[in-house]
Parts: sequence; C-alpha cells; structure tokens
Amino acid sequence: MSVKPKTFDKPRASSRTPWKGVLAATFIAASAALATVAPTAADAADLRLLSSFNSTQKPTYAVLERYLENVKQIGGETVNIQISGPEVVPIFEQLQPVVSGVFDMLYTHPVFHAGEGGLALTVDAIDIDPIARRKSGVWDYVDTFYQETHGLKMIAMMSVSMSGYHLFTKEPLSAAGDLAGRKVRGTPTYHGVIRALGAEPVVLPGSQIYSALQKGVVEGAGWPAAGMVSMKHYEVARYRLRPTFGVATQPVFVNMEAWEKLSDAEKSVLLQAGEKTELEMPWIGNAIQAEEDAALNDLGVAVVELSPETAEKVQSAFIQSIWELGGKCCGDAAAELRAIAKAANLTE
Repeated sequence: MSVKPKTFDKPRASSRTPWKGVLAATFIAASAALATVAPTAADAADLRLLSSFNSTQKPTYAVLERYLENVKQIGGETVNIQISGPEVVPIFEQLQPVVSGVFDMLYTHPVFHAGEGGLALTVDAIDIDPIARRKSGVWDYVDTFYQETHGLKMIAMMSVSMSGYHLFTKEPLSAAGDLAGRKVRGTPTYHGVIRALGAEPVVLPGSQIYSALQKGVVEGAGWPAAGMVSMKHYEVARYRLRPTFGVATQPVFVNMEAWEKLSDAEKSVLLQAGEKTELEMPWIGNAIQAEEDAALNDLGVAVVELSPETAEKVQSAFIQSIWELGGKCCGDAAAELRAIAKAANLTE
C-alpha cells in the first residue's frame, strides 16, 4: 500500500519482530553498495549541526558518529559538518533554531519537540526494518510532513539498535513489574510503560537522571537500552528490566533553505550517508548493547526478567502510548502514518 502524504496544517505548539521476512544479507549487501558512489564538489559545503546528545551518551551519539563517518567515506571533503550539542542549546529548545536557520541541521529524538509537531516520534512504534520503512512509504510520509510543517528536509531516520528502551531502578521489583507508588523519570516516550507498571512519570532531561536518582527525586528511569555505563547510571541504580521494548529512532533534518543551497552532489552525499547508516546501525548498536550488558553484569547490576504476560503488556502499552502521543501532536497525520505502517505489517 502506498499513500501519498497530504498537505499538512501547521500543528499547534503545546516491538514487534524486527527484520520480518528479510534476510540480514540483504541489508549488508545494500549497505555495501551505497559505499561505492562518491560524488565530488569543487567547494565543500560547511554545515552547522545541532545535536541533542553529546559524546558521553555513547549508544545514541554513536549513531551520529557513524553517520558522519559515512558522509566522509562517501563524499570525502564534499561536505563538512560542525557539531554543537545540548550544552549550546537545551534539547527541548532545539527545533526552532534549526527551523529559523541559526543551525543548518538537527540530530535529535523527535519526542523533544513533540508539542511542536514531532510526528517522527511515532516511528518508535514501527518495526526496525529500514528497507520496509522506505518501501512502505513511512519514510517519505515523515519527510513530507517535516518539509511542509517545519521547513525541514529529513535525510536520515536511523535506529540506535534492535533493543529499543528499558527501565532501571534503585530497588528491586518482582517479575510482575510492580512499580506502584514509585516515581520514574521518562520523557513522554516512556509514559505508557511507566503508567502500565503502576508508577508516576517524571519528565527530566537525561543529564539530570543521575542526580535525581542519587537524591531520591525519582526511584527509576527510562532510557535507551544501552547507556547506563557511559552515563554511570549503574552507580545509583542497581536493577534493569528485561525484555526491552519499542525501538529508538533518531532522525537527521536539514533546514530547507540550507538544503536548497546545496549542490546535487552535496545532497547526494547526505542522503546516501543517511540510507547507509540506517542499514548499518541496528547491527552496530547490537554490538554496543552486548558490550554494555557484559559490563553491567561485571558491575553487578541485576537483571529483572519480567514475566511473559508483563512483557507483553509493556510492549503493547508502549506502542499504544506512542501512537496516542502522535495523535495529540499531529492529529490526522499520525493516523495516516499508522495506516501506512499497519498495511506493511510494521506496527500494531
């Protein structure tokens, strides 16, 4: 099923099994093929990228690092990208500086601009299958939405790994996952899961998780499944819940005015690097996840294995809450995107 995106109105401010029916070799071969084309340009384009993550947040920042490596590999010196992080502009305030052209590019999680029309956040409820996301029309739909509502061109929609998200806590809990009465940090991405387990969500930037746990402001937190080591969360939280849930998808956007000033060769480099990174990152992210899990085992951070019933409830609550959040931020556009993904058997 292919659905052509409609013209969108400006919004008001305010998983399932991955790789289903596709062999891993398909992705590896496609990724290798993308590395063979190297456009050149007489004068390099200099672009300023604003990132919601810095190098201390290894698993998530690793996605951006891989993308930048691919830009260099494919284009050589065709495009130069200068990075500024959340220490320059706080994560919840980063959309507008890119829309207005203060920065040229944005690497983020869309939940950080949910109230401003963050449709791409719903991709966390869509299977990690980069080829199917493109063939189904999911990728193009999100791209068109951001062009028409924000003046941003999407050039990549990359997953961190196949593991998605998890919760970790200071104190143990049962396999039933009962968090009743506890306060758990989470952006709106996690709220469905936190509430499904009986806890109260508390919105805090990732940089404040450590101190909030240390001071007892919260008793647990939601975060990408890898990241406890680089953020040293293991020092203040000794239990991690498994299985993980959802997927973590990080897009890269370019301000449309900046995009239109680029040559065809420069655009090609950015787009090819995005597609290549989409294909590679789940496997790279899995390797990072395995290293992290081994390190946490050595550090004595215990795994709480949820019962199958609770795990199913968590996954379902996550997917449903993500689509509800999409509906609140983007109305009919979220419903249309869900219909495209469901037709391709990529979401519930």
